[in-house]
Amino acid sequence: MKILLTRPERDARGTAARLVMLGHAAVIAPVTEIKPTGNRIPVAKWTALLATSANAFRTLDPNDRVLLETIPLHCVGEKTAKIARENGFETVFVGGGSGEKLMEEIKATYARSSGLLYLTGSPRKPGVENGLLEAGFNLTSVELYRAEPVQDWPGPFHQEMMDAEVALHFSRASVETLLGLTKRARLMPELSRKRHLCLSDDVSEPLKAFGFARVESASRASEEEMIGMV
Repeated sequence: MKILLTRPERDARGTAARLVMLGHAAVIAPVTEIKPTGNRIPVAKWTALLATSANAFRTLDPNDRVLLETIPLHCVGEKTAKIARENGFETVFVGGGSGEKLMEEIKATYARSSGLLYLTGSPRKPGVENGLLEAGFNLTSVELYRAEPVQDWPGPFHQEMMDAEVALHFSRASVETLLGLTKRARLMPELSRKRHLCLSDDVSEPLKAFGFARVESASRASEEEMIGMV
């Protein structure tokens, strides 16, 4: 089966390798590219770190990484945690696969006066930082990267994109970007005919709002669960 992956290329290649091992063909046609912001980490005494995307560690300044790598780090999921460990972080916790569970863990572990540093990017959902700020935590967010739409999507992937039977979607922001680029390229009928497998109900909502009929959500927010649905 031919499967469309529109997530940023670095992540898409890992997913594609797993699909190929299962006998599928993968079409990598990213709708966004990750651009570092160059923002640096403020000098402070941090009690704990938070991250919801592996891109935070790929774009973190190496000098800042050295200063942070011994501080307890809480990641939203195992994939983010794996990349953090590969980048030298020593004490890494996994927050159950969702922002809500990550917040619950932080609330149960740290005093409200703790200095928390959120390593993040744009666009992002505000739930984690708003929830922790509303709970009274001393949280600082540093935007390390931006996911910017590609300019010529689908470009050379045009025919392969149309031939793919299934599309996998890992974030709401990438789905919204995909729909905008697809509309601009006048390819909405082709995209709407595909079967769309989404990481969560939240990720699936923009597709349903556009009237796509073949949209499914994973019962558990993990790549393994989505691949198992193919």
